[in-house]
Amino acid sequence: MNASSQNKNIPWCLIINPASANGSTGRRWPRNKSLLENIFPPFEAWETTCPGHALELARQALDLGYTRIVVHGGDGTINETINGLLSHNQSEFQLALLPNGTGADLVRTLGIPHALPKAAKKARDGSARLLDIGLVHFMDLEGNPAERHFINVTDVGFGGDLVRYVNSHSKWLGGKLSFLQGLLVTLFRYQNKRMVLTINEQEKMEVRASSIVVANGQYFGGGMWVAPEARLNDGFFEVVVIGDVSKIEVLANIKRLYQGTLAEHPRVTIYKAKTIELTSAEEVLIDMDGELVGRLPARFEILPQKLPVIY
Repeated sequence: MNASSQNKNIPWCLIINPASANGSTGRRWPRNKSLLENIFPPFEAWETTCPGHALELARQALDLGYTRIVVHGGDGTINETINGLLSHNQSEFQLALLPNGTGADLVRTLGIPHALPKAAKKARDGSARLLDIGLVHFMDLEGNPAERHFINVTDVGFGGDLVRYVNSHSKWLGGKLSFLQGLLVTLFRYQNKRMVLTINEQEKMEVRASSIVVANGQYFGGGMWVAPEARLNDGFFEVVVIGDVSKIEVLANIKRLYQGTLAEHPRVTIYKAKTIELTSAEEVLIDMDGELVGRLPARFEILPQKLPVIY
């Protein structure tokens, strides 16, 4: 079904990314569609065909009067859909998530099951709660000023290089192993970056860092528990500054990253912030919700209780 169709009696619209999870979403869709038809009320299902398409489909869904938008894909598809919804003047909608991506990190924080039947029942029966959203002004990959929302985690520095590697290689190993392999490969190529960080318009500091992680959710990179104190509805970012660590230190502390104890390392500093500004004289890449979107300079702002999500 394409996005030109409309049925006023069908308020549910599913946006599916068949390329997510290394193509497994598309391969399993005929079977999963039948499963969802037994759980959901009648729905329309639209498939994305290229990067950025979910954003356009989300806008079209609101234009056509759909009130419940369901995303079946990974964190990147969720990010595109959110940007489409928030760029529209329609506020009467609810977003539901059926995760099936390489990372699927946002749903870990929300407690949404990865198993499709359980996630679908939560989407059907759950209630919508308002979540915070990040708004970022930055430079895109062509060097033009850009603006984008994110809901989960933006990683400035190492994460940008990591996502560039992971998204340019096969993800047949699955989420956790694909990101772990990418981490090890990227580690031996990457050089820590010198950046200027400004917190809440006041506290300005120059740092040499592996990454500066601006977290709304707790997980990224296929299960790395980078910000266990982050909350999606508290009106703050959790800013995790991973300082001038050596390659050996990174390897020695991978376990901490998955256990949620990274903050115990002496070269890791945590800040609470409503706004963050980052600049650098070097090229520093930006990974936003698992997608490589651009580079510094960037300004981050938290938008409290902006997005209704069912969970």
